[in-house]
Amino acid sequence: MTTENFQVDLRGIVEILSHHLYSSPRVFVRELIQNARDALVARERLGQSAASGQQAPIELIVDEPRRALLVRDAGIGLTEQEARQLLSTIGASSKRGEFAQARRDYLGQFGIGLLSCFLVADQIEVRSRSARESNAPTMHWIGSGDGTFTVTEAADPLEAPGTEVWVRARPEDAGWVSFERVELLASKFAGLLPVPITVHRGADGSPGRIVSRQTPPWQLAGPDALEWCLRTFGMSPLAAFPIDVPVAGVRGLAFVSSNAISSKHRGGDRVFSNGMFVADDNTQLVPEWATFVKVALEAGSLTLTASRESLQETELVRDVQAEVGRQLRTGIERLAAEGGDRFKQFLDVHSTNLLAMAAADDVMLQFVARHYLWETSSGLVPFAQMPSKISYASTVGEFSANASLVSAQGGMLVNGGYTHSIAVLEAFGRVQTRVRVSLFSRTEQLDALPQPKPERQAFVEQLRAVATPVLDELGVGLDLRDFAPASVLSLHVPPPPAGFDFAEEAADDDPWAALTGGTKQADPVDRRPKLVLNVRADAVRAVVAARTLQLQQQAVRALYLLSLLQAGQRLNADEQRTLADALGELLVAAT
Repeated sequence: MTTENFQVDLRGIVEILSHHLYSSPRVFVRELIQNARDALVARERLGQSAASGQQAPIELIVDEPRRALLVRDAGIGLTEQEARQLLSTIGASSKRGEFAQARRDYLGQFGIGLLSCFLVADQIEVRSRSARESNAPTMHWIGSGDGTFTVTEAADPLEAPGTEVWVRARPEDAGWVSFERVELLASKFAGLLPVPITVHRGADGSPGRIVSRQTPPWQLAGPDALEWCLRTFGMSPLAAFPIDVPVAGVRGLAFVSSNAISSKHRGGDRVFSNGMFVADDNTQLVPEWATFVKVALEAGSLTLTASRESLQETELVRDVQAEVGRQLRTGIERLAAEGGDRFKQFLDVHSTNLLAMAAADDVMLQFVARHYLWETSSGLVPFAQMPSKISYASTVGEFSANASLVSAQGGMLVNGGYTHSIAVLEAFGRVQTRVRVSLFSRTEQLDALPQPKPERQAFVEQLRAVATPVLDELGVGLDLRDFAPASVLSLHVPPPPAGFDFAEEAADDDPWAALTGGTKQADPVDRRPKLVLNVRADAVRAVVAARTLQLQQQAVRALYLLSLLQAGQRLNADEQRTLADALGELLVAAT
């Protein structure tokens, strides 16, 4: 027996595997099952059938006292020469092409997958008998974590073609080869594989437990698929949509959550590759906007990364994601066509998600235009039924403060204060011309409010005389208007932006200035915030009727501070005391 060296730095390879390639040592169970399964496939391609009788094609035998796991298959097997090629030239640059070809021939058997066992063990032992030639000898390969291996003819040959792999865990990693852990991992990784896979506790001949041959969720009948979703994802779905992308062999099932889900980041999906579990947090095959679904997918012909825990980022993967998104939209359209309580619940629960979809996708934007109900000053209205001109408030507070005012003037104000609302409303403005969409402007709204009627001129002058000195002290301008509804007592208008002065610009551009030898004198711009008082309101008219000047002034202060609250501003401590004092004096005077 000759001890030989791997043609790589094995310690370096194991370091890379543990820190940069695999997310957890648990993958060694998956890799051993994958190797065994690939060996069976390779033997079938050879035109042979495994003579296993009643024995399962793949067995996992846990020997807890020895901290060992044995994985046995009746697959293609290896010759001594193949073992040297596949198990000793990993990563060698001069052999990379040969190794890649060998991996294709053997569908991934051994290679890096086998080396994953070094994450939990210092030694791996393989006995294998090739099915490629009759009466082939059994080769015995032992690999060590120090970078050496031996290959000999086995003293105890296998009775039939196939492979046995022994993994003996280090003491500190014994938990990875416990029966409960191996059974759990085997069931998770290989549950959907069609080949029978059995986990045994010891080699006592007990039947063990078959952990594979579970029906994929996309092949289950409706109620069974919903039960699978509840058991796997922990949610009772509102609906389920089939996913089928034949060009890539991708198929699956999308489950619509019956509960609201945060739209900031969608959770990942459960992805399989040829029945083998890949990940339950994959984000590559479903668009980011589809936060309302959890998806189980078979990745078909899409290529896995070296870790087999995700998909290689290719143009085909991006095309599949786009097609999955299209099929999700189609599923929602079908749900809308059905009508009824399910779609109403969908709209209620996933309104934020719908807006996220519409903001990212023009096709979904059309769906939202037809079905999504916007909160407006005229009630709940879909965009498709809105008038030709609308404005939107950028916050919920702004909408609440101005909805009745806009409605009373014959306009429509839309609440754009929820997540994604503004993006969707602006998208509406870009893609269609029927409805003119604009940002609500308090200044423009004020300019459109009616001036007081002539018959109220005497009262207007009295009110201005009382209010102006009080507001000047506060650094606030005054505007008096006469508008509906009378329930709106006052409005707060913030100061104009600092810097550009439209009045000065107009004077500078006066074409007659040069001819007359002077400049046009424009009215100075009042840059203070403004209080608008509604002279139609009884409470505003009562200011002038107050018995004393002090009560009149306190009433003006109260109206100003109430306008700030209505505009969504928070009062500071001094303003809170002023409002409390004003209301106190007014209440005492009224008794």
